[in-house]
Amino acid sequence: MKKLLIAAGAALATLTMLVPVSHAASAAGTFNVNVTLTSKCEVNSTNSGTASISDIALTYTSFQTAASSNSNSFNVRCTSTLPYTLALDTASVTDDAVNLTYTLALSAASGTGNGANQALGVTAAIAAGQGGTCATSSCTNAAATNKLHTVTVTY
Repeated sequence: MKKLLIAAGAALATLTMLVPVSHAASAAGTFNVNVTLTSKCEVNSTNSGTASISDIALTYTSFQTAASSNSNSFNVRCTSTLPYTLALDTASVTDDAVNLTYTLALSAASGTGNGANQALGVTAAIAAGQGGTCATSSCTNAAATNKLHTVTVTY
């Protein structure tokens, strides 16, 4: 019986050698994804859907004893951690239609982007005691050529 088992084992080993063995093979490679980000800042209105900054309205009566001021707000949105500075095109203007001098000031001169809108503002003020120029009981500066101003964000 022992000889029979040995012979059967040898036959089985021979058969195993004759049956082709299938091996699964694979190869792998690696790669990087290289990203280039161009930083950016935007200036936009706090009114959703509006790209421009809201106008500032000032009301003044000739020779009034107190200054007249008003402000607006706008958003600056910059890439996260991007430092920026703000500037106005001018800080003091004599309106060429009503001959009143007013000043403009920003609520901040600089900041750092966080990827979201950051609220800032501009204040306009007419100093007290000015007379102005007006040939009727009330005038506007609708015809002024120097009433448009620019906020610049440098980054």
